[in-house]
Amino acid sequence: MKKRILIVEDDIEFAILICEYLESENFETCRSEGGIEIYGIIKNFIPEMILMDRNLHGIDGVEIVKVIRTNNEVPVIFITSITDEPKVIEGLGLSNCEYLKKPFGLIELKLRIERHFHLTETEQLFFSKKYYMPEQYALKKGDQIIRLSKYENALLLFLLENQQKICSLESIIYNVWGDNDIERLNRVDVLIKKLREKLDGIPFVIESHKRVGYVLKKID
Repeated sequence: MKKRILIVEDDIEFAILICEYLESENFETCRSEGGIEIYGIIKNFIPEMILMDRNLHGIDGVEIVKVIRTNNEVPVIFITSITDEPKVIEGLGLSNCEYLKKPFGLIELKLRIERHFHLTETEQLFFSKKYYMPEQYALKKGDQIIRLSKYENALLLFLLENQQKICSLESIIYNVWGDNDIERLNRVDVLIKKLREKLDGIPFVIESHKRVGYVLKKID
């Protein structure tokens, strides 16, 4: 499956260049000039990474990311020519963000993106190999096997595939039950409680974001 990348850049020609290159490298892309529509794009496109310019029609891209971070941990790479240290530190101070200084080569950009996804997938593979047997609907704690129900397994697999990203309640309902029945919200709470109990002793935790969703994180 192609990785989805959102490019937020008000230089339209530059944004199109990046989109065309990344699509030629088997990524799926979408672009925005940084207006209010970006929040709708994020909700519908569900990017797995955002490339964010910092100077967007008079607004700092950092301010946009601060809004995004209220309910979404999608990784962000700031693409910018800014060298002012306090401003750089401000961007790096936001969770799951890094910098790529302009000018940069498209190959360098691709390698940076691939490196991030490789690290994420490596951590997912570590979890699966050491603690989780999705095909058997089971967790492993040393020699102990902890059985999972069909829905517990579907929820854990979905959280793992989106590790470090907040999974909305609506997306959980759709991916676990295959529908959009909002009446299932109470069942989500029950499933989360049971999964947390079964994950006890495994260095991964399910964090809750009130009225927004849940995220699976590794305990360092």
